[in-house]
Amino acid sequence: MNYIFSYLIINTILILLPIIVYCKEDGLFVKNYIFAETKSITYRSIYSEVLKKDIPVFWKPPKFRELNCNKLLIGDFRYIAKERKNRKSMNETLYEFSTSCEHIKRRGYYPKEPVTEEEAKFPLAYAINVYQDYMKLEQQFLVMYAPQNHYCYAIDKKANPVFKEKLHSLAKCFPNIYIVKEEKELDHSGVNGNFYNYECMKLFRNKNYKYLFLLQNDDTPLKTNLELVKILQIYNGTIDMNIGDPIARQPITVNRKVSYKLNSLMMFKKSDKRYYDKTLGNMQIKIQKGLMQASIPKATVDYMLKKINIVKLLENLNTKNEYSDEVLWPTIFTNPYLRVPGWQHYLCNKKTIFSRYYMTRKTIFRTKRKECLSGFIRNGICILGIESLSHMRSWPHFFGNKFRSSFDAGASMCWLEHMYNKKFLFPFTGINENFYKRSTLIRYQKLKETEDNHRKICDMI
Repeated sequence: MNYIFSYLIINTILILLPIIVYCKEDGLFVKNYIFAETKSITYRSIYSEVLKKDIPVFWKPPKFRELNCNKLLIGDFRYIAKERKNRKSMNETLYEFSTSCEHIKRRGYYPKEPVTEEEAKFPLAYAINVYQDYMKLEQQFLVMYAPQNHYCYAIDKKANPVFKEKLHSLAKCFPNIYIVKEEKELDHSGVNGNFYNYECMKLFRNKNYKYLFLLQNDDTPLKTNLELVKILQIYNGTIDMNIGDPIARQPITVNRKVSYKLNSLMMFKKSDKRYYDKTLGNMQIKIQKGLMQASIPKATVDYMLKKINIVKLLENLNTKNEYSDEVLWPTIFTNPYLRVPGWQHYLCNKKTIFSRYYMTRKTIFRTKRKECLSGFIRNGICILGIESLSHMRSWPHFFGNKFRSSFDAGASMCWLEHMYNKKFLFPFTGINENFYKRSTLIRYQKLKETEDNHRKICDMI
């Protein structure tokens, strides 16, 4: 009898496993979860203070569960020093890994309704170019997911067939995921990156959203959906773009065999009075450089789809020259002849202060090697690791670049688990509104309301 009683007690303890993770200040900490085993995957549930019900725990493969994410997130120096000697990496997800809708939705919580009324009224859209690392993409999608949002994935034609199959499986589980049908090759030059952006814009043509994010495979969320909504309400139609960045001032290499005159580009439609302006038509569009990643108001996207014709310019700039995906959007968003909603004059591109308030993506370039705590720089960009997590919690940016699972998948999983817990387990604690209100990009848009001289506006900031 005592043996049976002991057996029951032990098994009860194994089933109801309490855990306390993280610290209070940004709502990380998890306790009292319950787990259940299937044939191949362990699923656990936990009580959500936000939703007032049990939801699935953020799922991680077994070998990553031994990582003490709490110690990484609070910057425990000794623990980080020990773990960095044996980083937990991961290769591409195997064919055998289940991407059935049932299993996907047991690896995390996907709400069927907007979590808050504020989020319901401010849907977002994502255009993401991808090529590898399905597991990370699924976890990023889980953190970014809201049923009122829209998600467009554009897959590199060269990508592994298993990767493609799994991403298509994910799309079948959610009506608000769209995949670009015409596949093109992506590479480090940026070729076809803007083509894919534009295809996603067209897929979103009749969708309801307030802002569109242009992202890539390894851009990880730094803000919850509610935080993004709060921040972008402050932006109020401002385009968040990278201009004035010294990194972006590398030589601009474009196809010089084609014309960049507005009439050659067939930029204006016959319904637009600018179409008939011969002087304007002979103007050369001034090519600018920044970064592809941007946060764009729907009004700007609609203008590019309906009011002007950017296809010829896109085709002319879509080359295998270096950084070819980093010129189209900065060129359009800063051109005084096109005047897309939220535009800012290219005259301001000489001032680095504008780049300091570029928030869409945080990237640590090789020029700031001392800030690369992992010590690993690839293609001129710092790869984030477990050393980075405690610092990332204070970054004001929307997304961070980049985690690589082949280098430190444990860091990515701990970070995304933190974001998942922050999103669902604890009440919202607010954003630093004053920081975003100081944005030079936002100030520029406000000054435009009363000042027509854009050179003067640039000098005023």
